[in-house]
Amino acid sequence: MTGDAVKTQIDSTLERILDAGEVLFAEYGYEGTTLRQIAQRVGIKEPSIYAHFAGKEAIYGAVIDRALQPFHAEMESWIKTEMTLRDLLVIPRKLLALHSRHPYAARIMHREFCNPVDRISPKVMVWLNQIALQSQVFMSELQEPGQQPLDQARVVTHIVTLTNITLGFFSTQGMQANLLKDQYDEERMFEEYVNILTRIFRGLLF
Repeated sequence: MTGDAVKTQIDSTLERILDAGEVLFAEYGYEGTTLRQIAQRVGIKEPSIYAHFAGKEAIYGAVIDRALQPFHAEMESWIKTEMTLRDLLVIPRKLLALHSRHPYAARIMHREFCNPVDRISPKVMVWLNQIALQSQVFMSELQEPGQQPLDQARVVTHIVTLTNITLGFFSTQGMQANLLKDQYDEERMFEEYVNILTRIFRGLLF
């Protein structure tokens, strides 16, 4: 096997471990998930995980990184771009679309939102603090000249409100399907959430 083939196999196994961990952490929480469960879902022996990750905490952190790094990059692009009203009102759809790449990670984040302050993952807080700083810059750039500077409480309230509603689409899909039964249509529900989130987002902007 060539060096490139070995690297591809390693990368593939690493991604499968992350995929398995994402699903299990979403379903059972961090405490309720074991390395054995992750290994079984991937189809490897538990010790093989240590060739890729130091342990469960490292897998959890990597799942969070993989899910939230695109949001950081997207917000950086918003800060650096002169945005029209039309650009701004597409943001809610972009947020939902980014979470759609890793819907189980969105459910993990919703679990974290429900945790007491001493049980929130430090990794999650690192990302949220970074995104909060980006949001403050972004929201400040949207202000008219002469307006009062944004206070942190307002920024955090906006972030938590939008994020909580966005994550809710993914964490309540089972409930949606149960309530609607044969009428359940994931694409239609996605569009309904886009409409709701856009109206809320517009209200926060103006």
